Amino acid sequence: MAFGPIMRMKVGELTIELAPIARKDLKEFVSPGMQQAVVTRFLGTSMAPVLEDEFDWFEKVRTQRDSLVWGIYNVAGEKRTVIGVTSATNIVHYCGISSTVTGSQIFRPELWGKGIASAIHKARTWYLCQHAGLHQINSGVLQGNTASRKALEKVGYRPTCVVRNFKFVDGKLRHQQYLECINPNEPFWSAWWGEDTPPKAALKARQRSLEALEWAKENVTL
Repeated sequence: MAFGPIMRMKVGELTIELAPIARKDLKEFVSPGMQQAVVTRFLGTSMAPVLEDEFDWFEKVRTQRDSLVWGIYNVAGEKRTVIGVTSATNIVHYCGISSTVTGSQIFRPELWGKGIASAIHKARTWYLCQHAGLHQINSGVLQGNTASRKALEKVGYRPTCVVRNFKFVDGKLRHQQYLECINPNEPFWSAWWGEDTPPKAALKARQRSLEALEWAKENVTL
């Protein structure tokens, strides 16, 4: 279960593929990837990884059984270049309900703002809801990382709580906003709410999730 299956989609003129990460591609993670402070600032870390760190991370991920991890590849003809990573970790099942924690990182700044993150979230949410059958998908975004939060909200994530003064970034403490996406499909939706009436905000988020899943159904090749 460590790596998720291949999913391919068009994002504008780009062909983006979510696929298991090849060990040989890890060099792209560190240079020109996550050794750039502009890339890692909203991860709340001041450390720049080296290739050996990524090798250790790869071996850990490869043997995990409670996670799904995809490399984000830019495909141009025969050339495939890894430009980021997206994941669903800590997949747990309890009392008939399942949940996970998601995250993404595109470490090529020149590809930011092209709609890749939104497409990735749609594809990943579609897979987790439609194929993995999870009930709840969680994520966290640091205060100030507006683009990431908007990309999640477009897919149907909605705010749940805030942890104040979570990380120190750019000279000040920043809060962490947590969000959740509930599987909009039945029977998962009703199972999650039980006898409670979903709030209006949840119903609006559900509609966005249904639209995201429909987009993925039409645009993602699994």
